[in-house]
Amino acid sequence: MLRVLHFSDTHVGLQVRHMGWKKWFSKRAIGAINLARGRAKYFDDVEEKLTALIAFKEANDIDLVIHTGDYTALGLESELKLAKEMVTPLMTPPQSYVTVPGNHDIYVHEGNSHYRFSEQFCSVLQNDLPEYCRGGHWPLVRLVGDDVAVVALNSSRPNLPWRSNGIIPEEQLTALEALLQDPRVKERYIFVITHYAARLQNGEPDTKLHGLINADQLLEKCKVIRSGALLCGHVHKTYQVDLEGMACELYCAGSATMQRHEGFWVYEVKEKKLEAKKVVWDETASCYSYALTRSNYRVPLN
Repeated sequence: MLRVLHFSDTHVGLQVRHMGWKKWFSKRAIGAINLARGRAKYFDDVEEKLTALIAFKEANDIDLVIHTGDYTALGLESELKLAKEMVTPLMTPPQSYVTVPGNHDIYVHEGNSHYRFSEQFCSVLQNDLPEYCRGGHWPLVRLVGDDVAVVALNSSRPNLPWRSNGIIPEEQLTALEALLQDPRVKERYIFVITHYAARLQNGEPDTKLHGLINADQLLEKCKVIRSGALLCGHVHKTYQVDLEGMACELYCAGSATMQRHEGFWVYEVKEKKLEAKKVVWDETASCYSYALTRSNYRVPLN
């Protein structure tokens, strides 16, 4: 059995007054104002909660850790460095940690904003099938043991101030279609991970200004998966939804650190079956613990 911890949207931030004045002339101005007006208070205890998450991982025999993006609040290099430092204990060994950037990690069009994430997290961006890369590290494929594959797609990009949507580049989707037919991948249990949610909890697409623009194309490519799941973040709610006409389910990790919304998933994969266990924050004990509800086993098609 393989045990996988999937968390997301940790939003490590710095105090607004520490942001250089030049950074105010961008989308960050709106983001910083929102933080100053109160959004930041929901993430005041990020360090405490990440420390508790590390303790949870060590106590629960986790084999693989997946983070689906939004490590930061404003995509500052200093935030990325701090976030990397906080999650480093989860990255040992590097082959057992898979991640993608979120829209807050690639927040604005400036200089090397596209590369800052890769610079900080390069140690965990190794690709077991680099021949499928179509721009940077993506798609990133990690083959885990003999039975599991993780396929990571980058759907995040800088946005204008009134948008927070994303898109998976067409070349990544084309590569995804090919690699899902690769004998080294297709017979495994397959996790396809990206930051944006292809579907909300009600089974509907997210809004055009907030969601994944080409969600339908992603789902169409994933219909060939016989045993697998789609993993995401971005929506700060921990939920699971069945995908119509597909053998996959979708799991959104929500935010592991947002006050009153804390949650993530632990998946147990055995013989191409998945059991998902929701984990929530115990305010009284200041620790994470399993929720009482669980999803059902996903039985592979024959």
